[in-house]
Amino acid sequence: MSAVLKLLLLSAVTLLVSAQGSENYQNLSESIRIHIDKALDKANEYFTNHYVAYESLLSEPKITADDFYVNVRLMVTTCKKDKEKGYGHRVECVTQKPKTPRINCLVCKKKNGEELIDCVRQKDAKSRERIRSSCPTPPRSYRHGGGSIMSQTGGDDGPQSGCPGCV
Repeated sequence: MSAVLKLLLLSAVTLLVSAQGSENYQNLSESIRIHIDKALDKANEYFTNHYVAYESLLSEPKITADDFYVNVRLMVTTCKKDKEKGYGHRVECVTQKPKTPRINCLVCKKKNGEELIDCVRQKDAKSRERIRSSCPTPPRSYRHGGGSIMSQTGGDDGPQSGCPGCV
């Protein structure tokens, strides 16, 4: 494969991955993005000379009139920080800088009513359990039993075909 073709293919893949990252953020509800932007502000204040961007949700967010709990994973990008553009989500900055740690940020309303914004390197998140426990129990991002497509049944109890274990 020629060098030009390889470069073109690499560029296309990078563009596709970049578009997916920003699309994920844009598809979130405004009530979730508000809290993610708080995490971005905090992380960009404390980590590196490069812009820190949204990567993904780490658990199902919980947002009600009285309470909120949003746990996100952020990444250090290849973009330099730009105070004029601010630290909110930037569409052009979704490529992770090589050899940089992921950042785990929790934004929640503590049991005493105060807001907590706690951002640490992903590998250090367990050491923050004592601080993060001041938030109400987070929503679970998994379900025990009955949560997979294989365990669901149709409306009729007749013989079914096309599924493992079906008669």
